[in-house]
Amino acid sequence: MNKHWITAWGCPISRTSKSTSEWIKDMTVRMRMLMTVNGAKLRLRFSNTFNKEESVIERVTVSIASEKMLQDTSRLVNLSFGGEARCVMPARGEAVSDEIDFVFNSGDYLCVNMYFKDFTHLITGHRNDGRFIKRWVCDGDCCDMEDLPSENYADGSTYPFIYSIEAFCDEDCYSIACFGDSITAQTWPDRFNLRLLSEGKSNVAAVRKGISGNRILREYPQQSMWHCGTKGIDRFEKEICLPGVKKVFILHGVNDIIHPDNSPFCPISHLPTVKELCDGLQHYIDIAHAHKIEAYVSKILPFYACSCFSSEREALRLGVNAWIDTCNADGVLPFEEALRDPACHFALLSEFDCGDGLHPSGKGAQKMADCIPEEFI
Repeated sequence: MNKHWITAWGCPISRTSKSTSEWIKDMTVRMRMLMTVNGAKLRLRFSNTFNKEESVIERVTVSIASEKMLQDTSRLVNLSFGGEARCVMPARGEAVSDEIDFVFNSGDYLCVNMYFKDFTHLITGHRNDGRFIKRWVCDGDCCDMEDLPSENYADGSTYPFIYSIEAFCDEDCYSIACFGDSITAQTWPDRFNLRLLSEGKSNVAAVRKGISGNRILREYPQQSMWHCGTKGIDRFEKEICLPGVKKVFILHGVNDIIHPDNSPFCPISHLPTVKELCDGLQHYIDIAHAHKIEAYVSKILPFYACSCFSSEREALRLGVNAWIDTCNADGVLPFEEALRDPACHFALLSEFDCGDGLHPSGKGAQKMADCIPEEFI
């Protein structure tokens, strides 16, 4: 069977949250990523998009994760970049590793180590937490160690620089980009990947492209909110035009509705019209179709118990959702119908509400993963 490259794992190209810990030196970041396809080769892609200076990773290694932060050192491979050991990312640029022969199976966890020798500004990266997110940071070069020294490691909070793992797979393998905001940055894509594994599918990889706080039409001008990401209409094309992406699942728009308030950086005048939001979603569909990628769109989820709820905002949500029912997407994802309270359609069912009236609970995320129709996969 012929083989081709697909994106087996990914996160969005974003900024890290502004904090007092934006620099790293003489430290190793170790990450564990679930693979849902069988692969014969690997290459990794890194982004330095938001840094005005060159960034360098002294060493990058790949192995199979055996348990938690442990790696199988017998499978350890050092990556190279243009034949060099160091990953040098130009200012606002990218770097791609040389491909390596590396056989792995669906259900394996890859372990990726990155050692930063000199002071490095951690501005490009993606912060994401949850039960399926496993990252650690440790003093010194720990790339070759099976375990991280217990006296000097800590849980990590960011995927710095790395934004995709690409695998050389059989020609029937493909990727699904999961695009959106914090709801997609949380656990439903992970649970969907576990569903794929449980159903014996070893040719599909769901790749998370959700950024917390992200909006379709606008982005924040102040640094403390830059981690909410580039507006969707500007980032969508790059995020989905990755090797092997055949479909995109879109759940986006609630932040455009709920974020405008009386602050100088997000005034109420930022509240969009139904047409503006629909035009933004149509822009996504048009871009996907132009690249021969199938586009599946979800209606915006209810947010009645959220503190910013109002009748005006609810009317906007309903207007956009009515348009989604008639748009030219390849299908409508049934997330909204699956999670809403049947007795109160403008609220999440209590067991599917994490407690803030906006984000799904663990059960809600599982319901989202389970309700995706088989014909959409």
